[in-house]
Amino acid sequence: MINIFVRRINKQNNMKKVIISIFGVFIAGSSINAQSAKAIFDAKEIVWYGMDFTKAKFVGQFDQGMGANPASGSDMRNKYIPGWNALVVNEPQHFDLKKAFRKFSVYNDVAAVNLVNSDVDVNECMSFNPGKIEVGDIGNMIKKYKAGEKKEGIGLVFIIENFNKGSETADVYVTFFDIAAKKILICEKTSGKAMGIGM
Repeated sequence: MINIFVRRINKQNNMKKVIISIFGVFIAGSSINAQSAKAIFDAKEIVWYGMDFTKAKFVGQFDQGMGANPASGSDMRNKYIPGWNALVVNEPQHFDLKKAFRKFSVYNDVAAVNLVNSDVDVNECMSFNPGKIEVGDIGNMIKKYKAGEKKEGIGLVFIIENFNKGSETADVYVTFFDIAAKKILICEKTSGKAMGIGM
């Protein structure tokens, strides 16, 4: 089992004050196809697609702390989601995907996920109740990704189910997929605890 939780507090920018990124995948049980697992472990490079928020729920009141500057659905879609994805790409020293997944290199290609994230429904993403993503829906989500510079290889995307402000947790489907076939290789749900204050 590989279970790596990476948490980062950025003190210089309120927008990025707290980000939780769960770099983990659980390789256990009969649900994991041996051939798929071998393809992932044998690959020297993975392509990081980013965090897909298209079906995510932001549970509770999201603000900078103590009710200051509450965020709307539009704020989440237009400001915070792009900011969180950019943070992982722009600060590899704090989000070491190569080390987490034991790869020779990581190629960042977040354009496809940024595009689908731009369609997040601002009227539906904020809630006081956690959302639920069915595993069967994730394959259809990946099929919507437009081809980037890398036409083949192993893609990695985090499908965000919930960012829960009250419990300070995130529920994420860590998903490896075949880029050319747009076929899921491994998809496992995991959760992690945030740290810090504010957004």
